[in-house]
Amino acid sequence: MRSKWYLLFAALVMASMVLAACQPTTTVQTVVVTEIVAGTPVERVVTATPAPATEVPAAPEVKSKDPTNWVQATFGEPETLDPALDYESAGGEILTYVYDTLIFYKKDSPVEFVPSLATEVPTLENGGISQDGLTYVFKIRDGVKFHDGSDMTVEDVAFTFQRGVLQGGLSSPQWLFTEALFGSGIDDVTLLVADDGSLYDDPEALGAADPEKLVAACEAVKAAIVPDEAAGTVTFNLKNPWGPFLAAFPGSWGSVMSQKWVAANGGWDGDCATWQNFYGITSETSVSTPIGSKPMGTGMYVFDHWTPGEEIVLKANENYWRTEPMWEGGPSGVPTSKTWTQKNVDEFSTRLSMLQAGDADYIDINADQWPIADELVGEICDYQTGACEPSADPSQPLRLYRNFTTGNRTDLFFNFKINAEGNNYIGSGKLDGNGIPPTFFSDIHIRRAFAYCFDYETYLNDALQGEAVRSKTLMLPGMIGYDDNQEVFTYDPDKCAAEFQAAEVKSEDGKSLWDTGFRVTMAYNTGNTVRQTIAQILQQNVAAVNPKFVVEVTGLPWAAFLQAQRAKQLPLFTVGWIMDLYDTHNWVVPYTTGTYGNRQNLPAELQAQFREIYGRAVTEVDPAKRAEIYKEFNKLYFDEVPGIILYQTNGRRYLPKYVKGFYYNPILSGMVDNFVYAITEE
Repeated sequence: MRSKWYLLFAALVMASMVLAACQPTTTVQTVVVTEIVAGTPVERVVTATPAPATEVPAAPEVKSKDPTNWVQATFGEPETLDPALDYESAGGEILTYVYDTLIFYKKDSPVEFVPSLATEVPTLENGGISQDGLTYVFKIRDGVKFHDGSDMTVEDVAFTFQRGVLQGGLSSPQWLFTEALFGSGIDDVTLLVADDGSLYDDPEALGAADPEKLVAACEAVKAAIVPDEAAGTVTFNLKNPWGPFLAAFPGSWGSVMSQKWVAANGGWDGDCATWQNFYGITSETSVSTPIGSKPMGTGMYVFDHWTPGEEIVLKANENYWRTEPMWEGGPSGVPTSKTWTQKNVDEFSTRLSMLQAGDADYIDINADQWPIADELVGEICDYQTGACEPSADPSQPLRLYRNFTTGNRTDLFFNFKINAEGNNYIGSGKLDGNGIPPTFFSDIHIRRAFAYCFDYETYLNDALQGEAVRSKTLMLPGMIGYDDNQEVFTYDPDKCAAEFQAAEVKSEDGKSLWDTGFRVTMAYNTGNTVRQTIAQILQQNVAAVNPKFVVEVTGLPWAAFLQAQRAKQLPLFTVGWIMDLYDTHNWVVPYTTGTYGNRQNLPAELQAQFREIYGRAVTEVDPAKRAEIYKEFNKLYFDEVPGIILYQTNGRRYLPKYVKGFYYNPILSGMVDNFVYAITEE
């Protein structure tokens, strides 16, 4: 449907055409005008020859400065470039260009797939999936070479997934495979060694475990992921049928690596006697090796260099194996852009200047910056059809794609047991007016107070430009278990104050929180002004109910922000989740027992409650019954307030007019919204 401004513009054009048609044909016009002379109206006749009509100049053509060099300016950079460990969007985009996966998304669909390093997508019909749903067989493409010139083999494919599961760690994406292979709740390989969870994220303790159990765990992983060189296949054997299993493979964590290259660059070599030495490695350790800093895959781009804090540069793979389009009309062959460059630029004004000057082909624009970018829009386009209409000023250089539903959301999380070691975010570490104790947010009244002190409408209108929908549950609208009737918190300063007054935490001399006050630091990743706004709203509103309540706001570089989360040092933080696959399970697990639940130090008893509920739900085949089970989950999350659920935003992308091949897939939101090698000049 055309927008109102377009209809108004069309009406004005039609009116001007009618007026023009009514003008006399003579070149001389006679007009009676009235002038005021010495306070008396005097009429006089004026004749004039109108100026010749002039044509409106055509909008200048917008061209790329260098069509062979794609440049994008963004804020933040990867934490690591090891596909088995990286679990954030900055690294995910790079990995998607350097590596290939077995299957990939079919254009804009989050639930349909096309072959990549596999020659076909496994299905029941082609025999790739067994009738009982316990076996998945991938036929591996022959003739594919890694960037170092070596051949990719079925052993490389199997090793990639074996290594990922065995490297594990709760900061990694490996739960997507581990849980499917070994059963609901088995989200880390250490549970194969000690099923009580005592070895979670503890490499030292794992290394001291019974050697026989360690070897047995490795052999169990290898038995679950089996290469067959003669048949040219890799088979995955599952514990139980797992609906979301196939959907886990297109992500960057499914990037196929060379076993020889990994072993030669400080990684595991495939020996079951040593895998524990590589379990749960940190991002800092990872980037100190080529595996985490100089990736080498089979993808469309070859890694060139990474200058931390400045840029990442990739070069087109001139020997790229793909000769057939990924889908009808889709991309294939060597990338059009011979160089792909990502500049790290925190300041939006600088990024915008780069875009205006033609020094960047794409920049990150936060929702609160949309009004500024709108001034540069010459066309507004339908992201589904690609049809475009002129804006009020068609001469402007950008196209705007808008109103697509995103697959991500930014929320706010509380840390129940803050790591106080060397921690500057909790001040004195005591309830003395100059800090908070490490267990500050384990008090449910404090969590509720923060939830009531957040001004949701201000955030929606000021930071998100009103283009978002409040999420009432962890899962997104349309997913199984989403309940529009679920109760949510609203901005209520009186309830906020009452909850703070009901808090049970006391100072050392027995004074209440209300009388003592507190000081805490809330961090956000530098450059993300939307997350900065979330922190500032809390800062202002909490202080408004009691001036003794101080929330200090600080920005951290993206990698440092993630590292502080994973070290469990941040008292409260705001961060986003981009769904890995289109399934409710991919929201409830990370928020309670996985990624964020772990960084929040959620109590074991609470995690057990969540795990029991979603374990019943994910194995339930009846969608209606599954949805009923998730109602229990939704109520528990609201009652316990582990975090504050905010808004699912409507998406926008601003691109120069010369950029072609744009499409939007909600799974890839914030990562690879368009294949750069599909982009061509007009």
